Amino acid sequence: MPLALEPPHTFQSKFHNIKLVATEFDEPLNGLTLWRFRLYRNNTIFHHEYLDYENKFCGLPSNLENFELESANANYLYIPYGLLLLNTETLELEKYNIETGANNHFLMNTFISNHLVVLHERAIYIVDIEKKELFQKIYPYQQRKFHKIISDQQEIKFLYKDKTTDQTGILRYTIQTKTLNNEQD
Repeated sequence: MPLALEPPHTFQSKFHNIKLVATEFDEPLNGLTLWRFRLYRNNTIFHHEYLDYENKFCGLPSNLENFELESANANYLYIPYGLLLLNTETLELEKYNIETGANNHFLMNTFISNHLVVLHERAIYIVDIEKKELFQKIYPYQQRKFHKIISDQQEIKFLYKDKTTDQTGILRYTIQTKTLNNEQD
């Protein structure tokens, strides 16, 4: 039986009448936990073909502690059901096809220099919002586990632990050249 959330957890846009509401915690498949959700605009449920609220696998990640809903300029909202970006002016919902795999849970996201950066335990996803381009890098289960994003306007650093050597490391993604450096593959 799903655990009810009293009251529902709400992520509210600071500049628009749009909110993402986690309504209840669910386990639709043994070991797969997620938050059921609804997206609202002007207090009305926002419907779109990418938001199949009745699908038993339609949900947000179970860990939303480091979830950032809105870009700094408030032009975009990130919906962590897969990787969806909502343009708050046009209400266009852009879906990016990402590979996730098992044992690759959402950790955090942030918006940096017109980019959405999403970090999972074993994967990095970076969307160039203006160009609508996706960069993704996924690591094997027993190789690397990410922990944190540190960034400035030119470079994004991903802190990780190498599971084979038990050492910590940093991968650097340069925004201008779209390159990932310091890999030990």
